[in-house]
Amino acid sequence: MTNPLLHPDDALFFYEVASAMRRVAQNYRLPLKSVAPMTMPESGMADRLGFCTADGNIRIVMRATIDGEFCPSPRTPAEVWQTAAHELAHLRHMNHGAEFYAFAVELLGAIENQTVDHREKVLARLVKMQASRDSEQTIGNSAAAEAFAGAINRMLIEHELQPSDIDYARGADNDPVIEVEVNMAAYNIKDKKTRIAWQESLARIVAKAHLCTFLIRRGSNKIWFVGTKSHAVVAEYAYGTLVPAAVDLCNQAYHDYGMESVAEHGKWKAREPGFIEAWLNAFIRRIGERFDEARKAAVAAAPEGTSVALVRLGGAMTKVEKYIDDKFKKRRGGSKSLTALRSSNAEGAKRGRAAADAMAIGRRGLGTTTKLLGS
Repeated sequence: MTNPLLHPDDALFFYEVASAMRRVAQNYRLPLKSVAPMTMPESGMADRLGFCTADGNIRIVMRATIDGEFCPSPRTPAEVWQTAAHELAHLRHMNHGAEFYAFAVELLGAIENQTVDHREKVLARLVKMQASRDSEQTIGNSAAAEAFAGAINRMLIEHELQPSDIDYARGADNDPVIEVEVNMAAYNIKDKKTRIAWQESLARIVAKAHLCTFLIRRGSNKIWFVGTKSHAVVAEYAYGTLVPAAVDLCNQAYHDYGMESVAEHGKWKAREPGFIEAWLNAFIRRIGERFDEARKAAVAAAPEGTSVALVRLGGAMTKVEKYIDDKFKKRRGGSKSLTALRSSNAEGAKRGRAAADAMAIGRRGLGTTTKLLGS
């Protein structure tokens, strides 16, 4: 069920913030009872970004709202972390005096040590400790192996981790970030010397669904997906399959609607403006919705739990963002997004959405190397 106080795109970051706040509160012996999202008040303290009650309940705004609607962009991570530290400080100083502000600064540093980067460092250390434990066990040094096992268990408890987190971290080391160019010829996608808006819109949807980003060659419709190997390969397949499918289905819908119009009205009604544009726009939008539904179902069914699954998805995306930052930090900007397709042709939109609903999209394609379509 969707949380009306939290935008779906902010859920992962909120779980990270709440988890870090709980660890810091425990370390500082602060009486934190709960952390939950909130929307900005519609009146009164309309700029309020968080609050803390005397009995230890903290609420934080992750994304501003206007007239009850979420704004397009969330608050920056730095702003959210500052709010988190501010509200935690109120658990010791329920005022805005000098001691409060000094404590808030101290807590901000403590929280920053609990972010994803810190978690990854802890997991990397645990992976090495586990390897040492196994090595000692192999040579028969059971005392040393037991000592490593005890240290591993203590770290797991201290950092609120599970043994499966170590297994995942070990596997992530073997899943590097790669660039996969869409094989246009293999999927029978026509190579154009110009950018194509609807194809880029579809690439954006596919990239988001598979924890990737995508690159465009200027002056062409060539697409690259950038992501961890297990995700980027699937994204390339999904996009390569969807593009020709969209072309064929759209052309068939255009023809069928025209023939129906001839039979019913004696004229080729499909030539009314906007049918193809409306079909493509609705098809892409619905494909995006279905990818989102598949991801939510996969996360909900994850054996390690929803919050852990979300953190792992975020970890894959963090690796991609770091790769992009490191490779392109001297070449910011790039190509601007093309204007999305817009049309008010109701019949085209209805048929495009129906075609997307008929596509075989399974949640197995999210986060695995299993092919996505035609399952």
